[in-house]
Amino acid sequence: MFNSGFVLRLFPVIAGMLLFSFSATASYSASQEDRGGFSLGGTRVIYDGSKKEATVTVINSAKDAPFLAQSWVDNYVPSGEKRVVPDTRGKPPFLVTPPLYRQDQGKNMLRIVRVGGQLPTDRESVYWLNVKAIPAVSPLLKGKNTLQFAYVLRIKLFYRPEGITGDPVSAGEQLTFRRQGQNLVVKNPSPYYITFNKISMGGAEVKDTTLMVPPLGEQQYPLPATAAGKTVKYRVLNDHGGILPELTREVSF
Repeated sequence: MFNSGFVLRLFPVIAGMLLFSFSATASYSASQEDRGGFSLGGTRVIYDGSKKEATVTVINSAKDAPFLAQSWVDNYVPSGEKRVVPDTRGKPPFLVTPPLYRQDQGKNMLRIVRVGGQLPTDRESVYWLNVKAIPAVSPLLKGKNTLQFAYVLRIKLFYRPEGITGDPVSAGEQLTFRRQGQNLVVKNPSPYYITFNKISMGGAEVKDTTLMVPPLGEQQYPLPATAAGKTVKYRVLNDHGGILPELTREVSF
C-alpha cells in the first residue's frame, strides 16, 4: 500500500541525484537483475472493452530493495520516433491505480480504468503503459554522493472495443503483401493491431519490423537490396506476446 513516509524520505534523495530512465519494450532490453528485480507480469495489456478495467502485475524479486512505483498512460508513438509537432490527440482516456506506491519484495496489481474519451468502436486503439521504479537509498549510502538509476518499463496497452468482429489469433493470416519498388506494403483488413516477430522475402530478412500494422490499414517496410522472389514468410505475436507459427504468402507487384 501507499506509504507517505517512504515517499517523503525519498524526495530529498531524488532532488539531489541524477535519475536515468530506460524504456523497455516487449523484449525488456535490460535484464531483471540489471533493473534491481523490477519487472512486469506481461509484455502487453489487452483492455477488453466489455470489462470495467484491465490489470497488470508489478514484480519486485529483490529482497530488502523496495522502490517507489509510478505509473501512467501515454499516447502511442513508435519506439525511437520523436514527434516534431505538438501532440493534438489529447490526454489518454485511462487512469492507472495506484498511480504512486511503495513496492516491497513481491507482487502488486495495477488497475487500468477507462475514463471517458471517444475511441473507435470498429477497431483497436493502442497506448503506452509506463511504470517507473525509483529505488530507495540504502542506509549505508546516506550522506554520500551516489548515482541512482530509475527504470521505466513501457508496454503496449491495447483497447479492444466490445463487439468487434473476427478472431485476434487468426488476424495475422488475413494480411496481404505487395511490393512497391524497394518497399513491402502490408495491408491489414482486420480490426486488430498486428505485431511482427519477423518477415523475410526471398530469404532476406526485413529489419524494420518494430512498427505494427494498424487495424483496417497498412504499413510500409523498406526491403533489403537482396530481397527477391514472390513470397514472404512471417511470424506474428499473439495477445500474450507469444510467437505464432510461421506463415507464407504470395506477394503482388
